[in-house]
Formats: sequence, structure tokens, C-alpha cells
Amino acid sequence: GVSQRDVEEAMDALFHTDLALGSVSAVEQNVSAALAQPVEEAQVYVQKQPVVNVDETSWRESNQRHWLWIGTTPLVTVFLVLATRGAVGAQQLLSRAFQGIVGSDRWSGYNWLDPQQRQLCWAHLKRDFQALVERGGESERIGRALLEQVEQIFGLWHRVRDGTLSRAGFQTAMQPIQTHVGDLLREGAALACDKTRRTCENILKLE
Repeated sequence: GVSQRDVEEAMDALFHTDLALGSVSAVEQNVSAALAQPVEEAQVYVQKQPVVNVDETSWRESNQRHWLWIGTTPLVTVFLVLATRGAVGAQQLLSRAFQGIVGSDRWSGYNWLDPQQRQLCWAHLKRDFQALVERGGESERIGRALLEQVEQIFGLWHRVRDGTLSRAGFQTAMQPIQTHVGDLLREGAALACDKTRRTCENILKLE
């Protein structure tokens, strides 16, 4: 994350190594060339996995705004710096032919995926529900009820993690919670508050 000039200064200050500014650029190019094939292999691996968690964040590249994309699996994680945050970027990361499940936030850049391939990030959903609470009134009532469901979900999931609940048992216990979350979102989508209504409608599109 530092400039080439800062690299030059750091090499001198920390390692007493005289590295010319042009050499920093040359080393960067050599490293990029050496990593090109392994990075391509890693990306192909990620694209073939049944589940990939993805995200993107702003990134400065040559004084221009780019986006750092991440595709992560239990074994391999791939980072790409791209000039776009849109669907083209997600497709470049995952490939248009991706067949697995994508864990992500609700960013529209992932809307090209079939909803059956989407798993919305629960950390983001929890923040959405907290925002409902902070609006007060009927929005607060819906938000608190949704947050209660989140607590139940993760209470059950922690039991799966510690081995006191099977995955089959988890799926069975989740069925009434899924139904209740859907009912609450539909209540929210019928409220007069525009922000709450839009949030609930957008989540329901991916239900």
C-alpha cells in the first residue's frame, strides 16, 4: 500500500539497501510476471468451488479509483483490482458460468446471479435490521422482531459449530424461522416509511 518512493526509502532505512526507484518498478513487474500463472490457477480453482464468498471495496490505482474484488474459499482466496464495481467485475472474478453459491451483500453487481445462487451476508442483514430499529415506530417493531430471529439463527448455528446440533437438525429448526423472517419482511414492505418499505422489498427479491 505504499508508493515506490516510500519502498525505496524503507529499503534504505530498514535494510541499508540501496535500491533505485526504477529498480522498484522492475521488481514489481518481475513479481507480477512470476505470479501470473499461479494467480490464474487460483482463480480457476475458486470458480469451480460450490461456495464462494465475495466482496469489493474502493482502491486507488495510478491515482484513479478502482475496485479491489475478493473471492474467498476455505483453501484459496483471490484478489483482483478492476476498474469496475459493476456486474462485469463480479463476472470477471467468478466467471459468467459460475454454478455455485455466492455469499455476498445486496450490491446490485451480483444481481445477474440466479437468486437460488445467492446467500446474503447475515452481518449486512443484521445492520439493515438495526437501521429499521433506529427509525422508530412500526419500523422499530419490525426491526426488533427480525433481530430476534437473527439471534435464534446464530444460537442454532453455534450449536452446529460446537457439535451439539446436526446440520439436518439445524435445517429443520430453521424452517419456522425462515417463514417468520419472510412474514416480517412482508409486513415491513407494507409500511408507510419509504426507506423501510424499500429495504424489505429489496431483501424479499432475494428471499
